[in-house]
Amino acid sequence: MKRQRDAMSGPDKDPQFLQAALAYVANAWPQLYAAALAFVVALVRSLHSGTKRKKSWMEAVLCGCLTLAVFPVLQYLGLPVSLAAAIGAVIAFKGTEWVGHRSDELYQKLVGRWLK
Repeated sequence: MKRQRDAMSGPDKDPQFLQAALAYVANAWPQLYAAALAFVVALVRSLHSGTKRKKSWMEAVLCGCLTLAVFPVLQYLGLPVSLAAAIGAVIAFKGTEWVGHRSDELYQKLVGRWLK
């Protein structure tokens, strides 16, 4: 028993590391939850539609990253960040190609008219 206690303690181990890690996870929980939800929804949608596994995983990662990109926009607009989970689920359900087409259309409406 004494041997196990000695292995757990030492000058190179920081006893407050776990506390700091848990505080970080608690602070970043909305981002982690929203990105994980988007990832799972996109993965299930892609695999259910018969898409190859590699493409399904890439789609899920992209949807998770797009969901993480929504957070600063929500904060800028003064909207609650809890909306990010719902927006991420929509992004994941519709897919990255749909989001890409809609963003291209929005870009053409807002910026494209001045470039012509």
